[in-house]
Amino acid sequence: MGTVSERENTNTFGISIPPRGFAILALVGPAFVWCAEYIGSGEVILSTRNGAVFGTSVAWAIVIGIFLKYWIGMSGARYTVCTGEGMIDMFDRVPGPSHWVVWIVLIAQLLGAVISIGSLASAAGVFVNALIPISPYFGGWAVTIFALLVVWSGIFEHLKLVMTICVALIVLGVIYVAITVFPGFTALIRGFFPQMPTVPAWAIETGHFTTNPWREVLPLLGWAAGGFASQVWYTYWVLGAGYGA
Repeated sequence: MGTVSERENTNTFGISIPPRGFAILALVGPAFVWCAEYIGSGEVILSTRNGAVFGTSVAWAIVIGIFLKYWIGMSGARYTVCTGEGMIDMFDRVPGPSHWVVWIVLIAQLLGAVISIGSLASAAGVFVNALIPISPYFGGWAVTIFALLVVWSGIFEHLKLVMTICVALIVLGVIYVAITVFPGFTALIRGFFPQMPTVPAWAIETGHFTTNPWREVLPLLGWAAGGFASQVWYTYWVLGAGYGA
């Protein structure tokens, strides 16, 4: 039957009653994990690449990307809360050959992981090298192994703690950089209105850019605020936190 306190905090279906006021902040664990995971290859690599070339003129693309991903993420979380099932389990029930959708997702994510996670590990190695005198190669491996151990532990609270600290550090870093290179309110506000900037000549001369700005902006739209994998894993972080049915 449960204790009086347990019965007061659940409804007739045995699901926890939603908190109110500041108590809501105690339940945003999956959101912190999601946020930290979202700050991945799209933000670390593509956003900085676009920012270096176009400045704040493509700020609108990030806003649109976040807006679109918000609805996808919210729908996935609602599905999990209502059914108690993650998205991979849902894909596994799609009619047709056994596990066919799961295999498609697995293959696509393995191919994507080779590029995106490898790039993140390299960037992390450079960051560690800037802090302590070790090789970027070993720094990247150290960060990768640490992340693997945290996830492999299978304890959501450990993951939430590490991700919360990472998010706080990243936010502070972004604020510092934004203040340092602030272009002025006029340029910043202008960047939130859709426009297609011109690729500067110096960028084309490097051989890493073309004259077509869409080749830079479209990947930013797709990866900013997380890709497909982020939407899928978020549903399991919701389950790991014990929310929903």
